[in-house]
Amino acid sequence: MKRTTLWIGLGLLLFSSCSNLTETQLQYIDYVNPFVGTGGHGHTFPGPVAPHGMIQPSPDTRIYGWDACSGYHYSDSTINGFSHTHLSGTGCGDYGDVLLMPTVGKQNYRYLGYGCQQTAYASPFSHYKEVAKPGYYSVELDRYNVTAELTATPRAALHRYRFPESKEAGFIVDLDYSLQGQENIDMKLASLSDTEIVGWKKTRGWAENQCIGFYMKFSKPFTCHIVDTVIDIVRDGKSCKLEQKKALLQFPTAQNEEVLVKVGISAVDIKGAQRNVETEIPSWDFDSIMTATQNKWNDYLETIQVEGNNETQKQIFYTALYHTAIHPSLFSDADGRYRGLDQMIHQTKSGKEIYTVYSLWDTFRALHPLLTIIKPDLNEKLVMSLMQKYHEGGILPMWELAGNYTATMIGYHAIPVIVDAYMKGFDKIDGKELLEACIRSSVYDTTGIIASSRMVNGLVPIS
Repeated sequence: MKRTTLWIGLGLLLFSSCSNLTETQLQYIDYVNPFVGTGGHGHTFPGPVAPHGMIQPSPDTRIYGWDACSGYHYSDSTINGFSHTHLSGTGCGDYGDVLLMPTVGKQNYRYLGYGCQQTAYASPFSHYKEVAKPGYYSVELDRYNVTAELTATPRAALHRYRFPESKEAGFIVDLDYSLQGQENIDMKLASLSDTEIVGWKKTRGWAENQCIGFYMKFSKPFTCHIVDTVIDIVRDGKSCKLEQKKALLQFPTAQNEEVLVKVGISAVDIKGAQRNVETEIPSWDFDSIMTATQNKWNDYLETIQVEGNNETQKQIFYTALYHTAIHPSLFSDADGRYRGLDQMIHQTKSGKEIYTVYSLWDTFRALHPLLTIIKPDLNEKLVMSLMQKYHEGGILPMWELAGNYTATMIGYHAIPVIVDAYMKGFDKIDGKELLEACIRSSVYDTTGIIASSRMVNGLVPIS
């Protein structure tokens, strides 16, 4: 592997390309602190994620407001549960899909009012009983005396919970929950068996048309009650209806009994979510799944080697490098299917994966130029994914999210990303095709683009 070595000393930063380094394998993940950025206005999350993974299981500590963009804020003291999609470092909020929360005793899911940052089943927690590192997260939920552990593969998550002795242990699967209170347009929830729960929903938020299906497989049989009700609420001073869609699962547990949960998601359909689980988590071996993901992180982080004795600077550097590999995120399933910007289901091939969460007005400056150096093969995939979105939607995206044009920010920053790669030798795109995409993006007013379904016929040329 070609690596870049970084020497730190006396304020001098020197980059050098080195292809014949001999050294003991380092655990670069030991330098990463996923809690960095979870306070202030950093908007990061501490939960596990594979490099550029589709799924991001992580604790949610708040729902509304600017500092709930990632669902977690270090100043909070309660956890609402563990949802499976999160944004990292953004200035707008969305996601927080498919929330799972272990419970002990009577399950309270009462609606607490619009704007309330807590769910009725939220639990206090302490940072002293919380651990986060690449590929792993754990916390003790004080309300239930349950220890939660999370890890993830590129398209699926594996949870491990240690319960106390109880005749009323269980989980709440909350489908109507989301961050920032997106509008739920369509929701479906069902139990396939006494160990499987599936669901589907479409929401309107920052991404105007976001679709997600999920599949959950539990290591322990449960009894299931589906909550399917509509209640009257007041939101922004107006009366409206709120549809509640939750699964209440219960079972008895012995002291320190472990219950594991596999979770897969897909923007295509429930079958895609199930296939993602079956492909990437065939066993219940939590530790091996965690180790495999941590090895992927070590492989990514070792592309730049920092030499020197300043441990603090190494922690700062590798934590920042870790955050460069959260987004863009995988969007195509294990079988290659994905939802395009035209909202149609498409098929791609292995090695030509499709990605989402393109915050291009941020990433064109440094992230993509960095990837041309340390991960050129990955950057080629990201560029090809952008060009595929151009073919499906009719224009290069400016801030693409979950297969949607969000119309966020000005300009058309996909162009410098693609042109930079092209000028550095990326030759998988015909130059004429690239020029055509650049011109088309430059002469159309993109500020009115929101719903991808209106994309093709909704473009208005700038006179």
